[in-house]
Amino acid sequence: MDKVEQRTGGRIKFERIFGGSLSTLLDQAASIKDGVFDVGQVSYVYNPGLYPLGTVTILPAIEGDTRAWAYATHEMETTIPELIAEYTAMNQVYMFTWALEPMEFYSYVKITSLDGFKGLKIRVHGGSALAAQKLGWIGVSVPWEEIAVASANRVVDAACVPVPVTGRDAGLHTIYPYYIQLPVYQFHFATVMNLQKWNSIPADLQAIIIECNNEAVEDALDYLDSKIEQGKQDLIAEGVEFVEFPAAEKAKFAELAGAPVWADWVVSMNEKGLPGQRILDTFRALCAKYEQ
Repeated sequence: MDKVEQRTGGRIKFERIFGGSLSTLLDQAASIKDGVFDVGQVSYVYNPGLYPLGTVTILPAIEGDTRAWAYATHEMETTIPELIAEYTAMNQVYMFTWALEPMEFYSYVKITSLDGFKGLKIRVHGGSALAAQKLGWIGVSVPWEEIAVASANRVVDAACVPVPVTGRDAGLHTIYPYYIQLPVYQFHFATVMNLQKWNSIPADLQAIIIECNNEAVEDALDYLDSKIEQGKQDLIAEGVEFVEFPAAEKAKFAELAGAPVWADWVVSMNEKGLPGQRILDTFRALCAKYEQ
Protein backbone atom coordinates (compact mmCIF):
# COMPACT_ATOMS: atom_id res chain seq x y z
CA MET A 1 0.00 0.00 0.00
CA ASP A 2 2.82 2.38 0.86
CA LYS A 3 4.50 1.69 -2.49
CA VAL A 4 1.30 2.26 -4.46
CA GLU A 5 0.57 5.52 -2.67
CA GLN A 6 4.12 6.77 -3.20
CA ARG A 7 4.42 5.75 -6.85
CA THR A 8 1.03 7.18 -7.78
CA GLY A 9 1.88 10.49 -6.14
CA GLY A 10 -1.05 10.10 -3.77
CA ARG A 11 -3.62 9.63 -6.56
CA ILE A 12 -4.45 6.30 -4.93
CA LYS A 13 -4.87 6.16 -1.17
CA PHE A 14 -5.84 3.29 1.08
CA GLU A 15 -7.79 3.36 4.30
CA ARG A 16 -6.15 0.73 6.50
CA ILE A 17 -8.48 -1.20 8.80
CA PHE A 18 -6.79 -3.80 11.01
CA GLY A 19 -7.68 -6.77 13.15
CA GLY A 20 -10.58 -8.40 11.33
CA SER A 21 -12.85 -5.44 11.98
CA LEU A 22 -14.75 -5.92 8.73
CA SER A 23 -14.71 -9.69 8.27
CA THR A 24 -13.16 -12.99 9.28
CA LEU A 25 -10.78 -14.76 6.90
CA LEU A 26 -13.49 -17.33 6.19
CA ASP A 27 -15.91 -14.59 5.10
CA GLN A 28 -13.50 -12.25 3.34
CA ALA A 29 -13.99 -13.78 -0.11
CA ALA A 30 -17.71 -12.99 0.00
CA SER A 31 -17.13 -9.63 1.69
CA ILE A 32 -14.75 -8.44 -1.04
CA LYS A 33 -17.05 -9.87 -3.71
CA ASP A 34 -19.97 -7.86 -2.32
CA GLY A 35 -17.93 -4.68 -1.86
CA VAL A 36 -18.04 -4.59 1.94
CA PHE A 37 -14.41 -3.52 1.53
CA ASP A 38 -12.20 -3.14 -1.52
CA VAL A 39 -8.93 -4.97 -0.83
CA GLY A 40 -8.16 -7.91 1.43
CA GLN A 41 -6.85 -11.45 1.66
CA VAL A 42 -8.55 -14.66 0.61
CA SER A 43 -7.28 -18.22 0.91
CA TYR A 44 -7.77 -21.43 -1.02
CA VAL A 45 -7.48 -23.19 2.34
CA TYR A 46 -10.53 -21.44 3.79
CA ASN A 47 -12.67 -21.26 0.63
CA PRO A 48 -11.64 -24.21 -1.58
CA GLY A 49 -15.07 -24.52 -3.17
CA LEU A 50 -14.92 -20.97 -4.52
CA TYR A 51 -11.55 -21.41 -6.24
CA PRO A 52 -11.35 -25.15 -7.04
CA LEU A 53 -8.49 -25.14 -9.55
CA GLY A 54 -6.41 -22.88 -7.32
CA THR A 55 -6.37 -25.55 -4.63
CA VAL A 56 -3.63 -27.30 -6.62
CA THR A 57 -1.26 -24.97 -4.75
CA ILE A 58 -2.21 -26.38 -1.33
CA LEU A 59 -1.91 -30.07 -2.09
CA PRO A 60 0.38 -31.95 0.32
CA ALA A 61 4.02 -32.36 -0.74
CA ILE A 62 3.43 -30.39 -3.95
CA GLU A 63 6.43 -28.09 -3.35
CA GLY A 64 8.76 -27.88 -0.37
CA ASP A 65 10.55 -24.67 -1.35
CA THR A 66 8.38 -21.76 -0.18
CA ARG A 67 10.11 -19.26 -2.45
CA ALA A 68 9.64 -21.42 -5.56
CA TRP A 69 6.05 -22.13 -4.52
CA ALA A 70 5.20 -18.43 -4.09
CA TYR A 71 6.68 -17.37 -7.44
CA ALA A 72 4.97 -20.29 -9.20
CA THR A 73 1.62 -19.48 -7.58
CA HIS A 74 1.88 -15.81 -8.53
CA GLU A 75 2.76 -16.59 -12.15
CA MET A 76 -0.07 -19.10 -12.44
CA GLU A 77 -2.64 -16.75 -10.97
CA THR A 78 -1.63 -13.90 -13.28
CA THR A 79 -1.25 -15.84 -16.54
CA ILE A 80 -3.49 -18.94 -16.60
CA PRO A 81 -6.99 -18.00 -17.86
CA GLU A 82 -8.81 -20.58 -15.73
CA LEU A 83 -7.20 -19.29 -12.54
CA ILE A 84 -7.92 -15.67 -13.45
CA ALA A 85 -11.52 -16.68 -14.22
CA GLU A 86 -12.00 -18.10 -10.72
CA TYR A 87 -11.30 -14.67 -9.26
CA THR A 88 -13.43 -12.95 -11.89
CA ALA A 89 -16.34 -15.20 -10.96
CA MET A 90 -15.92 -13.91 -7.40
CA ASN A 91 -15.93 -10.29 -8.62
CA GLN A 92 -12.24 -10.02 -7.71
CA VAL A 93 -8.87 -9.26 -9.26
CA TYR A 94 -5.90 -11.19 -7.91
CA MET A 95 -3.01 -8.95 -6.84
CA PHE A 96 -0.25 -10.99 -5.16
CA THR A 97 0.60 -14.01 -3.02
CA TRP A 98 1.75 -13.62 0.58
CA ALA A 99 3.70 -16.68 1.72
CA LEU A 100 3.90 -18.18 5.21
CA GLU A 101 6.30 -20.82 6.47
CA PRO A 102 5.50 -24.41 5.39
CA MET A 103 2.78 -26.04 7.44
CA GLU A 104 4.45 -28.28 10.03
CA PHE A 105 3.51 -29.41 13.56
CA TYR A 106 3.43 -28.37 17.15
CA SER A 107 2.89 -31.45 19.30
CA TYR A 108 2.53 -32.69 22.86
CA VAL A 109 4.13 -35.95 21.69
CA LYS A 110 7.61 -36.45 20.26
CA ILE A 111 6.82 -37.88 16.83
CA THR A 112 9.57 -39.42 14.69
CA SER A 113 7.57 -41.50 12.19
CA LEU A 114 4.29 -41.38 10.31
CA ASP A 115 2.97 -44.15 12.55
CA GLY A 116 3.58 -41.85 15.52
CA PHE A 117 0.71 -39.63 14.38
CA LYS A 118 -1.84 -42.44 14.56
CA GLY A 119 -4.27 -42.18 17.44
CA LEU A 120 -3.48 -38.51 18.06
CA LYS A 121 -6.07 -35.78 17.56
CA ILE A 122 -4.46 -33.48 15.01
CA ARG A 123 -5.61 -30.01 13.98
CA VAL A 124 -5.66 -30.06 10.17
CA HIS A 125 -7.03 -28.11 7.24
CA GLY A 126 -6.21 -27.63 3.57
CA GLY A 127 -3.48 -29.98 2.41
CA SER A 128 -2.95 -31.46 5.87
CA ALA A 129 -6.61 -32.53 5.99
CA LEU A 130 -6.18 -34.33 2.67
CA ALA A 131 -3.01 -36.00 3.92
CA ALA A 132 -4.69 -37.02 7.18
CA GLN A 133 -7.50 -38.73 5.28
CA LYS A 134 -5.02 -40.67 3.16
CA LEU A 135 -2.89 -41.69 6.16
CA GLY A 136 -5.73 -42.59 8.53
CA TRP A 137 -4.97 -39.82 11.03
CA ILE A 138 -7.62 -38.34 13.31
CA GLY A 139 -8.11 -34.88 11.81
CA VAL A 140 -9.82 -32.18 13.85
CA SER A 141 -11.03 -28.88 12.38
CA VAL A 142 -10.12 -25.92 14.61
CA PRO A 143 -10.34 -22.30 13.36
CA TRP A 144 -7.15 -20.26 13.70
CA GLU A 145 -8.68 -18.01 16.34
CA GLU A 146 -9.40 -21.02 18.55
CA ILE A 147 -6.14 -22.97 18.17
CA ALA A 148 -4.45 -21.69 21.34
CA VAL A 149 -7.41 -22.51 23.58
CA ALA A 150 -8.03 -25.87 21.90
CA SER A 151 -4.35 -26.74 22.25
CA ALA A 152 -4.08 -25.66 25.89
CA ASN A 153 -7.18 -27.70 26.76
CA ARG A 154 -5.87 -30.78 24.87
CA VAL A 155 -8.77 -30.75 22.44
CA VAL A 156 -5.98 -31.58 20.01
CA ASP A 157 -2.68 -33.35 20.65
CA ALA A 158 -0.89 -31.73 17.73
CA ALA A 159 -1.55 -28.85 15.35
CA CYS A 160 -0.48 -28.44 11.74
CA VAL A 161 0.40 -24.75 11.49
CA PRO A 162 3.16 -22.46 10.19
CA VAL A 163 5.41 -22.94 13.20
CA PRO A 164 8.36 -20.66 13.93
CA VAL A 165 6.81 -17.28 13.07
CA THR A 166 3.02 -17.41 12.67
CA GLY A 167 2.48 -20.14 15.26
CA ARG A 168 4.84 -18.35 17.62
CA ASP A 169 2.78 -15.18 17.20
CA ALA A 170 -0.28 -17.14 18.31
CA GLY A 171 1.56 -18.23 21.47
CA LEU A 172 1.65 -21.90 20.55
CA HIS A 173 5.33 -22.14 21.50
CA THR A 174 4.27 -21.56 25.12
CA ILE A 175 1.86 -24.51 24.97
CA TYR A 176 3.48 -27.32 23.01
CA PRO A 177 6.83 -28.92 23.94
CA TYR A 178 7.72 -30.22 20.46
CA TYR A 179 8.18 -28.76 16.98
CA ILE A 180 7.89 -31.63 14.47
CA GLN A 181 9.73 -30.60 11.32
CA LEU A 182 7.68 -32.34 8.65
CA PRO A 183 6.61 -29.89 5.91
CA VAL A 184 3.11 -30.92 4.84
CA TYR A 185 1.96 -28.19 2.47
CA GLN A 186 2.19 -24.46 1.74
CA PHE A 187 -0.54 -22.20 3.10
CA HIS A 188 -2.14 -19.91 0.52
CA PHE A 189 -2.89 -16.21 1.02
CA ALA A 190 -3.85 -14.02 -1.94
CA THR A 191 -4.42 -10.29 -1.71
CA VAL A 192 -7.28 -9.37 -4.04
CA MET A 193 -9.29 -6.30 -5.03
CA ASN A 194 -12.99 -5.94 -5.74
CA LEU A 195 -13.43 -6.03 -9.53
CA GLN A 196 -15.61 -2.92 -9.74
CA LYS A 197 -13.10 -0.96 -7.71
CA TRP A 198 -10.29 -2.20 -9.95
CA ASN A 199 -12.18 -1.21 -13.09
CA SER A 200 -12.69 2.28 -11.68
CA ILE A 201 -8.92 2.88 -11.58
CA PRO A 202 -7.30 4.53 -14.65
CA ALA A 203 -5.05 2.26 -16.74
CA ASP A 204 -1.85 4.13 -15.88
CA LEU A 205 -2.49 3.65 -12.17
CA GLN A 206 -3.44 0.01 -12.69
CA ALA A 207 -0.03 -0.49 -14.29
CA ILE A 208 1.68 0.93 -11.21
CA ILE A 209 -0.35 -1.36 -8.94
CA ILE A 210 0.60 -4.40 -11.04
CA GLU A 211 4.26 -3.41 -10.79
CA CYS A 212 3.94 -3.18 -7.00
CA ASN A 213 2.04 -6.49 -6.91
CA ASN A 214 4.92 -8.29 -8.62
CA GLU A 215 7.39 -6.79 -6.15
CA ALA A 216 5.17 -7.69 -3.21
CA VAL A 217 5.72 -11.41 -3.72
CA GLU A 218 9.45 -11.03 -3.16
CA ASP A 219 8.87 -8.47 -0.39
CA ALA A 220 6.75 -11.04 1.44
CA LEU A 221 9.37 -13.76 1.05
CA ASP A 222 12.15 -11.47 2.22
CA TYR A 223 10.05 -10.45 5.21
CA LEU A 224 9.43 -14.10 6.07
CA ASP A 225 13.12 -14.96 5.80
CA SER A 226 13.99 -12.07 8.09
CA LYS A 227 11.63 -13.40 10.79
CA ILE A 228 12.22 -17.15 10.72
CA GLU A 229 15.52 -17.22 12.61
CA GLN A 230 14.16 -15.02 15.39
CA GLY A 231 11.09 -17.22 15.55
CA LYS A 232 13.25 -20.31 16.02
CA GLN A 233 15.25 -18.56 18.74
CA ASP A 234 12.02 -17.71 20.54
CA LEU A 235 11.00 -21.38 20.45
CA ILE A 236 14.38 -22.42 21.84
CA ALA A 237 14.14 -19.82 24.61
CA GLU A 238 10.76 -21.28 25.58
CA GLY A 239 12.23 -24.78 25.75
CA VAL A 240 10.54 -26.19 22.63
CA GLU A 241 12.40 -29.25 21.31
CA PHE A 242 13.00 -29.36 17.55
CA VAL A 243 12.35 -32.84 16.09
CA GLU A 244 13.83 -33.26 12.62
CA PHE A 245 11.63 -35.80 10.86
CA PRO A 246 13.79 -38.60 9.35
CA ALA A 247 14.43 -38.28 5.61
CA ALA A 248 13.05 -41.76 4.98
CA GLU A 249 9.80 -40.87 6.74
CA LYS A 250 9.52 -37.61 4.75
CA ALA A 251 9.92 -39.63 1.56
CA LYS A 252 7.28 -42.06 2.80
CA PHE A 253 4.94 -39.13 3.48
CA ALA A 254 5.35 -37.88 -0.09
CA GLU A 255 4.81 -41.39 -1.43
CA LEU A 256 1.66 -42.10 0.58
CA ALA A 257 0.08 -38.65 0.96
CA GLY A 258 1.57 -36.68 -1.92
CA ALA A 259 1.11 -38.12 -5.41
CA PRO A 260 -1.96 -40.22 -4.43
CA VAL A 261 -3.71 -37.06 -3.19
CA TRP A 262 -2.75 -35.24 -6.40
CA ALA A 263 -4.33 -38.05 -8.42
CA ASP A 264 -7.53 -37.82 -6.36
CA TRP A 265 -7.52 -34.05 -6.93
CA VAL A 266 -7.31 -34.49 -10.69
CA VAL A 267 -10.25 -36.89 -10.61
CA SER A 268 -12.31 -34.45 -8.53
CA MET A 269 -11.54 -31.61 -10.96
CA ASN A 270 -12.42 -33.79 -13.93
CA GLU A 271 -15.77 -34.58 -12.31
CA LYS A 272 -16.42 -30.82 -12.20
CA GLY A 273 -15.54 -30.49 -15.87
CA LEU A 274 -12.28 -28.70 -15.01
CA PRO A 275 -8.83 -29.34 -16.54
CA GLY A 276 -7.24 -30.84 -13.45
CA GLN A 277 -4.33 -32.68 -15.04
CA ARG A 278 -3.28 -29.69 -17.15
CA ILE A 279 -3.35 -27.34 -14.17
CA LEU A 280 -1.44 -29.82 -12.00
CA ASP A 281 1.20 -30.27 -14.69
CA THR A 282 1.43 -26.52 -15.22
CA PHE A 283 1.88 -25.78 -11.54
CA ARG A 284 4.51 -28.46 -11.05
CA ALA A 285 6.42 -27.17 -14.08
CA LEU A 286 6.31 -23.61 -12.71
CA CYS A 287 7.59 -24.81 -9.33
CA ALA A 288 10.45 -26.62 -11.05
CA LYS A 289 11.22 -23.46 -13.04
CA TYR A 290 11.64 -21.41 -9.88
CA GLU A 291 13.65 -24.08 -8.07
CA GLN A 292 16.44 -23.61 -10.64
